[in-house]
Amino acid sequence: MKNGEAYYGRLFRRRRFWPQIFWLIVLSVGCAFSCIFDSTPLFIASTLAAFLGLTESSRWSHKTNLLVCASAAVIGSVCGVFSWFDTASIFLLLVSVGGFMLYYRDTGKKFMAAVEKFTSEISKEKDMAALVSAAADKIREMTSGDEVFITVADRSGGMYMPGRTGRPGSSIPRNGGAAWKVFASGRAYLAQRIESAKDLPFYRDARSLMSAPLFAEGEKIGVLQIESNVADAFSEEDLQKLELIAFVLSHPLYVKLSPEGGEKEEAKSDL
Repeated sequence: MKNGEAYYGRLFRRRRFWPQIFWLIVLSVGCAFSCIFDSTPLFIASTLAAFLGLTESSRWSHKTNLLVCASAAVIGSVCGVFSWFDTASIFLLLVSVGGFMLYYRDTGKKFMAAVEKFTSEISKEKDMAALVSAAADKIREMTSGDEVFITVADRSGGMYMPGRTGRPGSSIPRNGGAAWKVFASGRAYLAQRIESAKDLPFYRDARSLMSAPLFAEGEKIGVLQIESNVADAFSEEDLQKLELIAFVLSHPLYVKLSPEGGEKEEAKSDL
């Protein structure tokens, strides 16, 4: 924390319902005015703005947003023709696209700066317990109060959550849950709506989750998982960010797990 504010800020932003209603209204009003004024460019501008807005802020998937805007395009294109209103429409198009391009550029810079800070901070930790605790706290700052879980593999092929000493705390049962699926497949996983019998989250009240494998030197060393008590809390974009954070976390974690770091031998003796 710095000056009472989160050090990293919220990189994983919770998706809410009202933005998609707003962008659907923009799409509907734009299509209606394009028909009234016989303006194809206005229709294109409103459709593009609505698509970018839905992609960025709504709970729906990219395919759903594309289908909604494509369906509107099919309906609106039947009525839209060129008119004197074209100049204003093209201006709206340029402003919309340019604004979103600047927004995404700034968002990307913010994310990379946060990852750089994250790397610098966790690399200072001297033992397993401190590393896992610091990483979990810093990732939690990037979320909207979601639960963060870091599991570590042992030499027997099992997984556990490191205790306060850095040694095995609670073992993860081989129940086929999301963490085990990610660990076995080596692929990240997103569940926008958790199915209890299928995903088996760590957090009892979890309604959505995303999980990424921890890899280093070609070896699977664990799983990084974030769970939320809100359905549809994460997107594909969030999952890609989580994979990058998992990649950054994997290497210092691997050092602590190496025989030279003493953790693997200690973990083995305690199992």
